Amino acid sequence: MSETETEGYIKTTTHNFVSRKAQVDGAKQVEIKGRSIIQEGVHVRGDLAIVRLGRYCEIDSNTVLEPPVHPLDKSKRIPLVIGSHTRVGRGCKIQAAAIGSMVWIGDQVTLGPRVIIKDNCIIEDNVSLGADTVVPPFSRISASNPMLPSELPPSMAAHMQ
Repeated sequence: MSETETEGYIKTTTHNFVSRKAQVDGAKQVEIKGRSIIQEGVHVRGDLAIVRLGRYCEIDSNTVLEPPVHPLDKSKRIPLVIGSHTRVGRGCKIQAAAIGSMVWIGDQVTLGPRVIIKDNCIIEDNVSLGADTVVPPFSRISASNPMLPSELPPSMAAHMQ
């Protein structure tokens, strides 16, 4: 990012860029490994449980990152973990337990409580995944048929970097 592009952002010591218009609740429980970007309008709910983001993540505008409710004890929350090299699109509501590395999540996606997305996946725009869904590695989930994932080639990992 150039100097003019970074005016509305706070740069951390680990080279993360967090928009001044983003809302980070419970900042002590939000861990960002480094070189990640959190755009304006993003709401990170670190006040509920730990939220971990890997390196080189991009969280696009108006997205909510909220740790999911524990399946047995509704008064507790479990951590939300997002791997490295992952992009979350605009207007998403994320309540997943884990999102792997090299995952591309499109715009207006809803991930229900405790969803697990493995590495090297593509979740296309306007997809809604219900609670406790597990997406296998190298899968592509489309809005037209979210229950029938198509398979990505193993070379996709190098292609997404």
